[in-house]
Amino acid sequence: MECIVNRRAQFSASHRYWFPELSEAENIEKFGACANFPGHGHNYVLFVSLQGELDEYGMVLNLSNVKQVIKREVTNQLDFSYLNNVWEEFQETLPTTENIARVIYKRLSPYLPITRVQLFEHPQLWADYMGNSMEAYLTVSTHFSAAHRLASPKLSNEENLEIYGKCARPHGHGHNYH
Repeated sequence: MECIVNRRAQFSASHRYWFPELSEAENIEKFGACANFPGHGHNYVLFVSLQGELDEYGMVLNLSNVKQVIKREVTNQLDFSYLNNVWEEFQETLPTTENIARVIYKRLSPYLPITRVQLFEHPQLWADYMGNSMEAYLTVSTHFSAAHRLASPKLSNEENLEIYGKCARPHGHGHNYH
């Protein structure tokens, strides 16, 4: 029986979006405040998804061993670092959230049966990388509030209330969506 297990890790690091071949004005125009010297930091949250067969003990992998691999290959190197300089991959490309997720996947895949790396820059911005030809999926979360009513125009108010409960109230009700 196959199962996917997720391991969570954290690290704090700084980075800067800057291309040396562009002028300061061009970098600022392209990247805004992210181009400011000396850079800015984030408290990253990393989820590594691992897939495998359950062994006779009901485990995919020994998670203590997984933790040690993630520490050795990723968090010990990135924690309290300036990402632009820490890994050679970021000498050629910007350390964006999606690029960091891609490189973490590449660095862990020789040691672990990874299916996905999910990296949160903050709760409203994260990237998923699954090792396929799509470099990464970047997600930006937004928030809005709205009201709605669940009711069929073909039914009476009483029938709607019986089927949909409080969601069928004549003036609807509100929700906060994320």
